[in-house]
Amino acid sequence: MPRTPSRLATPSRGDGVVALASDVFGGPLGRYAGLGRRPWTYAAAVLSALASVLVALGIVQKNHCVSAGWSTPGSLWRACYSDLPAAVTSQPGASPWSTGGAGHTQPVLTAFLTWVLRRLTPSGVGLAEQRWYFALAAIVIALLIAATVVATAALLEGTPWQAAHVALSPVLITASLVSLDIFGVALMTVGLLAWHRRYPLVAGLLLGAAISARTFPAVVLIAVVLVAWRDGRRQDLGRLLGGVAVAIVVSLCMAYAVGGDPMEPYQAWSDQAAGYGSPWLIAQIAHVTIPANALTALAVIGWVLALVVGVYLATDRERNLPVAPLALAMLVVVMVTGKSMPVQNALWVLPLIALCGLSWRDHLVWAGIEVAYFAGVWMYVGTSFNPEKALPGAAYSILTMARLLALVGLVWRAILTHGELERERIVADVVPEWWLPEPAGATAVRPD
Repeated sequence: MPRTPSRLATPSRGDGVVALASDVFGGPLGRYAGLGRRPWTYAAAVLSALASVLVALGIVQKNHCVSAGWSTPGSLWRACYSDLPAAVTSQPGASPWSTGGAGHTQPVLTAFLTWVLRRLTPSGVGLAEQRWYFALAAIVIALLIAATVVATAALLEGTPWQAAHVALSPVLITASLVSLDIFGVALMTVGLLAWHRRYPLVAGLLLGAAISARTFPAVVLIAVVLVAWRDGRRQDLGRLLGGVAVAIVVSLCMAYAVGGDPMEPYQAWSDQAAGYGSPWLIAQIAHVTIPANALTALAVIGWVLALVVGVYLATDRERNLPVAPLALAMLVVVMVTGKSMPVQNALWVLPLIALCGLSWRDHLVWAGIEVAYFAGVWMYVGTSFNPEKALPGAAYSILTMARLLALVGLVWRAILTHGELERERIVADVVPEWWLPEPAGATAVRPD
């Protein structure tokens, strides 16, 4: 029986946004076009190159700061603020935990990456040195995005062009150069690829490193564990967790070896008040004060709630969710209950959007709200400099709520999309066999 092309295998035929775009760029896929003649590496190479263009557009978007500096309030009114130049406010020390080093505010591996970039930055004065650091960081970020695109395409060998959700997302222009969050995203995605390719120890090492670079990959790890336990991959699961433990222990030992305290950023987080992007900040704008310890408790409850949601969805045999939508659902719970949700958090969900097989309409609705929030949050931050010019608190609250609802909408669409694809019996065309497992008790039947 011939394989029926799916919406994801031929997006220009099934995805309305892609079909509309194909009228401008290249044209839709022809009736007699051959599918699958090029390997997934072709799509990965093309998309990686296109992703670098979006990073370049991000530099253009921050042109004012590149030209005039990242000082406030100018960086706020021009929406070009970035955490990256802050790394050159002091001389590079002997370790990331030296005076002014990133180790005091960043997880271990991100602190080390920041320190290495600082050491590579040519000596200069003021803005010149910041420009050098920003340029080096931009190159590293472009490479990390390329690695994420390649890993996503490799996970979706049958439909590698779905990795365009990572490479061509508008949020790359606004959020990719704000911080080094993409470091954790890249490690996480490559770790998922290693798990998919049946290298559990390597996957554990990579996911452990991702957790040491950013905390959020721990949510994805939990999703992998739940699905692996459900599907009977107990032996692989042991190797995976062993690798995670080794990576985290090595990262902690690296920090202690250079005299640093890797727990310092988390201790600072526990004392942190409600930050930008958090629903708890809306309460503060409404003159309802929530103490820092209560916010910490709420954030911890969010992690527990995410685990409960993950267990429920993973054990629901009717849905039989794979890793991607399960991880997305759990991640969104953690994000919307956290103390803050900065603009760069948008990067966290890009690989999961691709792996869930969401349509570009869903992606662009969410990304449009993210871009609107990106512009609005800096205008709100500028309140302390010029209240008359700044965005009012009520308008900022509306943008924040819209952003939170858009994330919840992504989860809803991801679960619905998985159900639709299974009902149409085109699962084998969407993603590799393991990534979307067969329903419990079913016999795998692959079309000729």
